[in-house]
Amino acid sequence: MSSKRNLPPNHCVITYLFRNLSGLAVGNPSGDESKVGTNLEANHDVVVVGAGPAGLATAYYLRDLGLDIQVLEAGSDIGGRTLSRDLAGAPVNTGAMFIYRGTRAESLAAELGIRTAPFHPGTYGVHVDGVTSVASSTAEVVDALPLPDESKQALAEFMESVSREYNANTSEGAITENAAGLVNETVAERLAHLPGPARSVIETAVRGGAVGDATQLSAKYALRYLASYIVHEQDNRLYPVDGMQSLPRALAGRCGSTTTITTNARVSSVRERDGLFEVLADHGGESKVLTARHVVMAVPAPLLAGISVGLPDWKLEALKAAETPGSTTLTVAANVDGLEGIADWSFVSTVGKKFDAIINPLPGTVPPDGIVRFTCYGNSAGFLPGIENDEARINEWVEELLEVAPELRGRIAGAVAATWEHCFSVLSPKRNDALPELRRSIGNLHFAGDYTSETAGSHGAYEEGHRVAQLLRAELSVPA
Repeated sequence: MSSKRNLPPNHCVITYLFRNLSGLAVGNPSGDESKVGTNLEANHDVVVVGAGPAGLATAYYLRDLGLDIQVLEAGSDIGGRTLSRDLAGAPVNTGAMFIYRGTRAESLAAELGIRTAPFHPGTYGVHVDGVTSVASSTAEVVDALPLPDESKQALAEFMESVSREYNANTSEGAITENAAGLVNETVAERLAHLPGPARSVIETAVRGGAVGDATQLSAKYALRYLASYIVHEQDNRLYPVDGMQSLPRALAGRCGSTTTITTNARVSSVRERDGLFEVLADHGGESKVLTARHVVMAVPAPLLAGISVGLPDWKLEALKAAETPGSTTLTVAANVDGLEGIADWSFVSTVGKKFDAIINPLPGTVPPDGIVRFTCYGNSAGFLPGIENDEARINEWVEELLEVAPELRGRIAGAVAATWEHCFSVLSPKRNDALPELRRSIGNLHFAGDYTSETAGSHGAYEEGHRVAQLLRAELSVPA
């Protein structure tokens, strides 16, 4: 194992080539002092490609070993889709929204002192054909919708059946073993009998909550990403009040003095040569070649075949099952002083809009300044490059929000957009079947990400970082 700079224990070297895009302070994400530098053309024990939740968790769980670990991030900031931005004086999440209870993300948040607030919804909502219906009961929500009677009845019955299934397969907000058989069934199979208008309402809600469509999402994970909103689950989500990115920042700041995290370092190839891996990266316009004993690929599944040279057919076939579509979000801050009810919105599906759902992560809470922040999830919109700085397109999305919530007109305090080419690995039956091959290492080339996780999402990625770290500890014969 190689030795590195003499830094305080549990601190790492972090190199930023440019100011990060979140508008938050750069440097050591923990707020503590550390040296800044790179060591890009040296031999390393471990190179981690990607500084999202999986990559950072891998480094964090190896922090006590004194390994020379180099984490390379193509973007200008760490944390991947946990990106948080400041909007009207408070952090907002532009991608991943919640820390799920009972997951690795929750245990890390507790360990690292991340401030959280519970998500306590009291309503559910649907917008369709110009009508927004938000209420505390399924009957009230459906009754106000401009749907044919047949569709109303079918929609109400479906939502009630989903609620019963949720209660039978969860305990204190967590999915139980009772739901194991649902993993091989898609939501679409449940919707086949519904009239078209009712089916559209549920299909939109699925896209809004889970990125994938109803033909992809397994019935098991529809419990989390659809049914839990309908039943107003109180125990499964935590909102990080300083932003989702506060967790990866805390991880990065405590990943050990022998770990270096370098942003704006785009890896173009990883290949094995003479028992070591050669990692080719571009940093600051210069090509760098790193060598390492172990490499951890912690980037979205669609990128792997283009980076990892010579992947075997079985791995390439497994990666095809890890569909990871794009997504776009718009978060809007609005002053709700004097408005009745809108602060109680939690999840509203929006049929026929540029976005599929609106989430208020702190329903029922109005800050002293009266500003509530709503995130519009445009999962069906996919990846929209350039929208972040396109005022005209942002205004189009804001106008669509105002069609759903016209009472907010004249009250908008700000808006921020974000877009992701590879957002969230779809929780499909076929990906679940491919998990053993997705996780399987190829010699000392390891794979970690939401695509290798049963649950996907950032919470799944943290778990996969832990799994790969434990695998490396075992190979290095170091106890956990």
